[in-house]
Amino acid sequence: MIYTVSDFVCVQHDWDRGLLRHRWNGVERFAGLSLFQSVHESLLELAQQYHATCWLVELSAAPLAVEDQLWLEETWIPALADTDVRRIAVVADDPYNLMVLEGLLPVGHSLQRMLQFFADPTTALEWLTGSDAVAEQLQQEWEASVEPGMLSP
Repeated sequence: MIYTVSDFVCVQHDWDRGLLRHRWNGVERFAGLSLFQSVHESLLELAQQYHATCWLVELSAAPLAVEDQLWLEETWIPALADTDVRRIAVVADDPYNLMVLEGLLPVGHSLQRMLQFFADPTTALEWLTGSDAVAEQLQQEWEASVEPGMLSP
C-alpha cells in the first residue's frame, strides 16, 4: 500500500484488492483552475491504470462548489462509469456534500447499483473488501500513515 498525503488529499491503495481510497482535505482554487477537478482527474487515471474495482471516497471537506458539482455530473461521473470500478463507498459527514451526491445519483444512474453511503470508513472498507479483518488492517495502516491533523476536516 502506498499513501500520498498533501495539503489537499490523502490517498491509499491496495491494488491486490483493487482498492482505491481518498479523502479530500479542502477545496482550493488558483487562477480559476479547480484543484478539486485536477486531483479527481488524477485519481480517475489511477483507477483506470491499475484497474481499481472498488473505491472509498471520504467527503469531509468544504462544501462542493457549484462548478465542481456540474463538472462531476457532466464529466467525471460518466468517465467513472467507463472504469472497472464496481463498488463505491462514500463516507460523508458534511450534510451539504451528502445532499449534493444524492442529487447527482439520478444523473449517474448506472452508479446507483454500486454506491453505498456509510457513517464511518471502517464499515465502508468492510463492505468493499468483504472482510472485517482486512478492513481493520487497512484502517489501522491509514491511521498510522496519515498525520492525525489530516484526518479531521
